[in-house]
Amino acid sequence: MKKVLVAMAVLAATSAFAQSSVTLYGRLDLGMNSVKTTSNAVTVGPATSSTVKQTSLAGNQNGRTTSRLGVRGTEDLGGGLVAGFNIETKVNPDNTVDADGFSTFGKTRLGNLFLNGGFGTVVIGTYLNGLDDVRGYSAATYSVPGGDFMANYAQALSGRSENSLGYRSPSFGGFHVRANIVNEKTAPGLKVSGTGIAAGYDNGPLSALFALGSAKRSTSPVLTSTDAKITDFGLGVSYNLGVAVPYVQFEQSKTTLIAPTPNTFTKKRAFEVGAKFPLGAFTPYITLSSGKSSNNAGSSGKQRGFQVGTTYDISKRTYLYGALGSDKNTGTNAPVGSTNSSTKRTGYALGLVHSF
Repeated sequence: MKKVLVAMAVLAATSAFAQSSVTLYGRLDLGMNSVKTTSNAVTVGPATSSTVKQTSLAGNQNGRTTSRLGVRGTEDLGGGLVAGFNIETKVNPDNTVDADGFSTFGKTRLGNLFLNGGFGTVVIGTYLNGLDDVRGYSAATYSVPGGDFMANYAQALSGRSENSLGYRSPSFGGFHVRANIVNEKTAPGLKVSGTGIAAGYDNGPLSALFALGSAKRSTSPVLTSTDAKITDFGLGVSYNLGVAVPYVQFEQSKTTLIAPTPNTFTKKRAFEVGAKFPLGAFTPYITLSSGKSSNNAGSSGKQRGFQVGTTYDISKRTYLYGALGSDKNTGTNAPVGSTNSSTKRTGYALGLVHSF
């Protein structure tokens, strides 16, 4: 009888393992980079100028991508239902304490549970949203000047939703929709709420995605200078021609303060056009970007940038990259007595990425 029970236990355990899976994965991006930043400012009299140059060698966290370590798993519930989880943390190979105060393995990138079936996917926790996917159409290396242009000059909402419940529909002939809500209340009276929607198409050579998000932060009973209403929307489109993959991106946002002075707002928008050129193991690319910002006080600014670079595939999981770029942020039409300023960055990066 005991032998029968043991056999049944082994069979049950084998069945359970067969229906679930857990994967450890990660990515390391190490290399060298150099960025020179020149700032100019003038109110009355001669302009003041300063130049700062930053370099990193063989320990660069700011490369083409972000180093990370994660665990994900799924379980087959039967009837077409699959439950799963994804936990992912930031890894900074060259510093035990990150600039934002988090330890090397301390900053959560992803932390969610999901349920998938014929109805689509429902997810809860921290996950990447549609705005992040729109920004992902860019071919640029994010840490090099001219890269991550949407995030630097148009972004008002994060591409990572926290404390959020989301839904993604199945694909209908390439079309899909997404929606999410964010709701968080913490003492003393802080409330953060928001919504997001997105619609995308992926079929054959064409890929397109539109995403819209809104959020509100308020503190009761005493409002603070960070309480605001925010809207942010973006659009990304690419088309694979075989010899080239051109794309366009656009993002626009508005942040309106609730306190201490209502109707104080900032508007930002940015546009990027570029293309990748697959040539065997090499994939050269080029990007051109422009943007504009303004506020209720009458100040405005213009941004522009470019970047060229390439990746070289050593294997399916390992590649080299190189990038060179420049961007400039110029303040114009500032009110009398205000400081007009401009910032120009130039730089490059060379690195190696390995995923496992």
